[in-house]
Amino acid sequence: MEQVDRQYEYHRLARSWPRYRWWKPLVTALLGVVIYVVFTIVLLIVAAIIAFATNTDIEQYASADLAIDLSDPVIFAFTLVSLILMIPSLVLAVLIMGPRPIGLLSSVAGRIRWRWLAVCAAVALAVFLASLLVSAAIGFFFPDESFAVPGTQNGSVLLVMLALSIVAVPFQAAAEEYVFRGFLMQTIGGWLRHPAFAILLPVPLFVVAHGYDPLGQIDVAIFAIVAGWITWRTGGLEAAIAVHAINNMTIFVLGAFGLADVNSSEGTVGGLVLSVATLGATAAVIVRLADRRGISRTRSVPPPPVLPISQPAWAGALPGGSMPPVGRPVAPVQPSAPALSWNPEQYDPARYDSVQHGPGPTGGPAPAPAEQKPKGAVISTPRPVETDPGRAPAPESGIAPDSPSAPESGTAPARSTGPADRATEPDAEGHPTGPAHPPGPGYPPGTPYPGGPGYPAAEVDKSDRKRPAD
Repeated sequence: MEQVDRQYEYHRLARSWPRYRWWKPLVTALLGVVIYVVFTIVLLIVAAIIAFATNTDIEQYASADLAIDLSDPVIFAFTLVSLILMIPSLVLAVLIMGPRPIGLLSSVAGRIRWRWLAVCAAVALAVFLASLLVSAAIGFFFPDESFAVPGTQNGSVLLVMLALSIVAVPFQAAAEEYVFRGFLMQTIGGWLRHPAFAILLPVPLFVVAHGYDPLGQIDVAIFAIVAGWITWRTGGLEAAIAVHAINNMTIFVLGAFGLADVNSSEGTVGGLVLSVATLGATAAVIVRLADRRGISRTRSVPPPPVLPISQPAWAGALPGGSMPPVGRPVAPVQPSAPALSWNPEQYDPARYDSVQHGPGPTGGPAPAPAEQKPKGAVISTPRPVETDPGRAPAPESGIAPDSPSAPESGTAPARSTGPADRATEPDAEGHPTGPAHPPGPGYPPGTPYPGGPGYPAAEVDKSDRKRPAD
């Protein structure tokens, strides 16, 4: 059966980790809270050291009213940094408990898709600017007498507020998205398959984290739902981070110029309608662009490799590797030995030209054993033979020319008829016997042997038998 890759949507990415367990997100959340508290304490200590080093009066920040004044650069900076610390806290907790890779919190690609993030930011900026123009037109034709414009900041404070709004606010927005639309969505998605649960269940926590009146809470809840939906629809946090960052940056930049009250916690019906329309238009354009650009919504994970199952030793003895009957051991089938055959073309007559002394270790004739001297025998060294200068040297045959046993010129020496040359009768199986051919199956019938039929007579070189001329 062919295995196919598994497809995981964004809210189910935690399940794509092979070591996922249902209880691990709970431990990760608890560990992240502990790390965040430690980071916050360290931040307070650092802030106190800076205050004492600069002789800053910290009693003014002890009041509850002044502690939440986001128009103050110090409070604004401290608030942004304290929220940004959620990113390293979550990262450390996930590194300890999983899932892997950590980039799965960002998107189905396992990382931030920066080009897609830039596209979403451009779309959100364009839609929010159009929303500001509509809001300004409504305020011009239908002025709100109850709205009080805050005072304009001085030059140095304005620059600090603008710098914090442009540089730090995107990280603050990203931190909230990683916690509420990233970690919480994937935690719930690991338990419940349908994306509606992962989108809606984190909304109450996000609303409680923002202290607004009922209209403001409704606005925040709608924003959380839209951000969760585009996160699931585009397969990553890029769109939600872009919309959240542009929304907050717009508010704080307007507040730096005194055009908006950044500390306001009261909402209006007109503001709610305009906010819902702005979010709806932004989400519609982003989703349309995601479809046209082919932005991936799922992550493909190959199935785990299937390891081959090793069969027992007796499995090959039965057809199909079936189990043997109980109590009847099956012996493995042994391969049969190949049959030995004799090829007449491999026969070499030269092997049988001399007397043999029985078969060798490989079945063929063995060489003659070397002559051994008995113990205690005296080995004499031959003396050089003195020759007569006037006499011709003896031939290489070793027979002196004047020797009475030397044959006459033109006659061959008599052939020895020892037992090695005499033919014997074949044995009961038809194999030749004798010193040159010991009986046995290694010598097929009809093999020529010395003295036997068909054995060629040895030719004698008579050139060395001639008597040299005197």
